[in-house]
Amino acid sequence: MGNSPDQFVLKDGAKIAVIGGGPTGSFFTIFAQKMAEMVGLDLDITIFDPKNFSRKGAAGCNRCGGVVSEILVQTLAVEGIIIPDSVIQRGIDSYLLHTTEGEVFIATPDREKTLAAVYRGSGPKGTARVQKESFDRFLLEMAMKGGAVHSRQRVDRLEYNGSRPVLFSRDGRLMEADLVVGAYGINSQVSEAFEQVGFGYRRPKSVKAGICELELGEDEVKERFGSCIHLFLLPQKGLKFAAMIPKGAFVTVCVLGLDLNTDSIREFLRHPIVRKVLPGDAFDKPNCMCISNMNVQAPKVAFANRMVTCGDAGSTRLFKDGIGAAYIMGKAAARTAVFQGVSERDFREFYLPVYRDIIRDNQYGRLLFAFTDYVMKPHRFITRGVLDVVKREQEGRNGNRKVMSSILWGMFTGSDRYREIFYRSLDPKMVADLSVSSVKGLKGGLT
Repeated sequence: MGNSPDQFVLKDGAKIAVIGGGPTGSFFTIFAQKMAEMVGLDLDITIFDPKNFSRKGAAGCNRCGGVVSEILVQTLAVEGIIIPDSVIQRGIDSYLLHTTEGEVFIATPDREKTLAAVYRGSGPKGTARVQKESFDRFLLEMAMKGGAVHSRQRVDRLEYNGSRPVLFSRDGRLMEADLVVGAYGINSQVSEAFEQVGFGYRRPKSVKAGICELELGEDEVKERFGSCIHLFLLPQKGLKFAAMIPKGAFVTVCVLGLDLNTDSIREFLRHPIVRKVLPGDAFDKPNCMCISNMNVQAPKVAFANRMVTCGDAGSTRLFKDGIGAAYIMGKAAARTAVFQGVSERDFREFYLPVYRDIIRDNQYGRLLFAFTDYVMKPHRFITRGVLDVVKREQEGRNGNRKVMSSILWGMFTGSDRYREIFYRSLDPKMVADLSVSSVKGLKGGLT
């Protein structure tokens, strides 16, 4: 154990309230259970989440693209969390990047950087049967098998009773806890309850993300998409980028940007480049559509005595790999609580460094996405240059060098840290190749 005062050290029977039953809450619970067993602790953990991940549509939806990197799958397997095949909707080993200047196919840089497409709930409404299993449900059930209780009560208010936080629903008092873990999504109203406690927490800054599901049929999805995600960098106002992810009989469409609404999604779906990818009038008949918030700046204050926020409620990766960040932050919070203590000092000393590491890495991500927003998109000759370099790399005309390909793969898949990608982008030979290709693109001389 750490040096926390005895009153802030978890003891046998300690009550932990985890608010949010998505990946962050489940990862925290699973690791807290494993670590508590290592030190002989018996913890009483309740996960509060009104969602039912076994239901289709909004009732079980977590408004997420649902892409998991193979590296994370392997890391979880080492931790004893083996994702069954029944959860994987489709393996992904490539993506096709669409721009106004053309398109380019990008294969995974190596076998260990493939992806898996999953449904966070049980899939979109309108399906006749459950299409495999829910990823979130799998993790939540694993946490429950370890002894946690899942309550569908909604937490509406938090307050301190002396040194311990108390949870309330609209109907009254729920429980007094030794630790409250805020693992809720950024779209949840629980963030207001954390703000009103008064320890300085403010919900993360966010941008809008649009999600919709298109039912094409399994054969059509297999023929048109195979094991490939389609990625779009288009000059639509407010649009940063968009992706189409194949999943069984459906394609999940994710549109990220500023001030998006359902009209923005429809505008994207009707773009001539997008319509070439989809059959007939499929773009006009989404099975479901929603607008959600995406965390783009973590709160400065993320914890207090007996309270900690993590995942989307705290520090998560910019625009991608939210599930990977949920694993990192859920585990870090559990390690601090079990091995060190639950005081503000404990979280500051042992949890904050991990929290800040993701924030620092996201700064590199902002620089990379600024290149696409302010350099690549408006300057068509640079876009042509990027496409040319990638095509030559994919065709083997640059030998074994695939620097630009690995940069784009890492930026949009979550397989690499932004810091690694940023320094890779400074590779002198790749910069020289891009400069030459961009000049040719300016003169219209690319072949």
